[in-house]
Amino acid sequence: MREWTSRNEEETAEVGREIAQLLPDAALVYLTGDLGAGKTTLVRAIAAELGADPDQVGSPSYNLIHEYPIPGEESIFHVDGYRMSDQRREWLEVGIDDVIRRPGITFIEWPKRHFDEYGDAVAEITIRVDENDNRVISIRMEEP
Repeated sequence: MREWTSRNEEETAEVGREIAQLLPDAALVYLTGDLGAGKTTLVRAIAAELGADPDQVGSPSYNLIHEYPIPGEESIFHVDGYRMSDQRREWLEVGIDDVIRRPGITFIEWPKRHFDEYGDAVAEITIRVDENDNRVISIRMEEP
């Protein structure tokens, strides 16, 4: 496991650029953290480092699934499970199987209980806000 402490958005973006270099070309990434912890800021930096337009990256809370194209590469998908239940039917209705099984990187914010039945995460990223309002960002990667 690796861990960083970020004091501001710029440092969070730097961490995102570092994480982008760690992720394999096809990765399912679980992303957890409190509301406002900086999950979207981190995904924006990772996506930009991988070639996506950072201006297209936003919180998927209202659309549930966002796609960030990368010229000549597989798109990055960003899924938000915050408003979703643990019910398998609900996840299938939004097409989660198709999103996860496609090539490329997929971020799942707020993965739910038993989510591993849809696919095995390659990485789990957690953002925690500490007592000084810093972001403690950790990543745990599965062994190849």
